[in-house]
Amino acid sequence: MVGSGSAARSLQNRCLPGNNPALEGAPMLSEIVTPGARFSGAQYRVLLADDDAAVRGSLAALLDGDGFLTEHASGGHEVLSLLRNYQAKKSSGRLAERPFDFLVLDVNMPDLTGVEVLRRIRSEYRWSFPALFVSGEASVELKKDVEEVGGFALLPKPVEPDLFRSRIRDLVSTLLEN
Repeated sequence: MVGSGSAARSLQNRCLPGNNPALEGAPMLSEIVTPGARFSGAQYRVLLADDDAAVRGSLAALLDGDGFLTEHASGGHEVLSLLRNYQAKKSSGRLAERPFDFLVLDVNMPDLTGVEVLRRIRSEYRWSFPALFVSGEASVELKKDVEEVGGFALLPKPVEPDLFRSRIRDLVSTLLEN
């Protein structure tokens, strides 16, 4: 499970097949989605936001190991700042239409919640990113908030690596490959 503290830091390295004998021979996410092929790093860009550096690092290791290009943010305001900077560069005509293919957002960040971040991205920037949420607090109300803002899934923390990879696979096959 990916959580916080020293256990999460040691798990970060054990989540990768090359660092954990139990995972040797296990298919990478890209091999599950497209048998025999890896994701092109330039194909899927992910913005990952979590205020806990250990969780952020662990989830990034899973994504990076599966061929995704990740950019990290430690809070909601940082996410919005990255998007503001991107939008300023985009107006010069040098960048793609959207900076990221999907988002992975912690629900409970100290400055803005992940739900607030996604809501603001959709209203202020008019971008409609698929988003997967993670949270240490699970409730019916939170699940409803995630669904109302258009979140793809809500995963509990500590995050199970296999469940995370499965939901990322589902997001990609459902929302990005069609």
